[in-house]
Amino acid sequence: MRFVMNPNMVYHYPIWAVGLLLVGAAVFGAVVLELCARRLLPIELRQRHNDVAAAIFSIIGVTYAVLLAFVAMLAWEGYNRAKAATYAEAALVGDVYNLSAGFTDPEKASIRNEIVGYARRVVTVEWPAQAEGRMVDPDSIYLNGLNRMALALHPSGQADGDVHSLLLQTLERLWDARQERLLAAQTAIPGIVWFVVIAGGALTVAFGSFLGAPSLRMQLAMSSVLAASGALVLILIIALSNPFRGDFRVSTAPFDQVLSRMDAGAGQQ
Repeated sequence: MRFVMNPNMVYHYPIWAVGLLLVGAAVFGAVVLELCARRLLPIELRQRHNDVAAAIFSIIGVTYAVLLAFVAMLAWEGYNRAKAATYAEAALVGDVYNLSAGFTDPEKASIRNEIVGYARRVVTVEWPAQAEGRMVDPDSIYLNGLNRMALALHPSGQADGDVHSLLLQTLERLWDARQERLLAAQTAIPGIVWFVVIAGGALTVAFGSFLGAPSLRMQLAMSSVLAASGALVLILIIALSNPFRGDFRVSTAPFDQVLSRMDAGAGQQ
């Protein structure tokens, strides 16, 4: 119940530990359900209704499989969007740094100091906050400073005017990429979806107990495999549903690469 009410708690532990716990709990629950069914419903009674139960079970199983696939697809798409937003934001940071070469000091140095400061803050402050599930301020002192600098510039010619216009456009796109990254970090699968996925899996495994196989060991093995397969997909959803949390979170690699290039460029000056 605690997991259903607060699924984010699983990101405090390694995904392999969470996986072992979920698969073990699913298999244990399937075995308990089957043993209870054996005790309450005689095998002869269940075997007489196998045809009807199998037909209904196929419908329930397909319905739950479609639901599970749909949620997994949404989690995967959300993860990919977050990763794409991260790469886009890092690329725009590099573009602003490169565009600063079109200006003379002190404007050039000021623009580069602000954009480098922004990238470092994203890596050292915002990323750890996102990894812990904390909210990040959508505003940015560094980007606000860059906007003020860009608006205060007065190009003296056509070439300078083109660079200035391009800088303003790039800063606008950088703001948009930042907001998209923050939105991806705050967007999570609703609690009601977690409840339906977990409850649906439990009901599917429980209904499988209405089928009667002559061998108890075979029945337990089939129920265990069914429960474990559903738990594995659930682990995949958990790993991808919060792109900036857990062992498989989106990394800072794009920003690290941009910072390395900017540091190398600063060292050559």
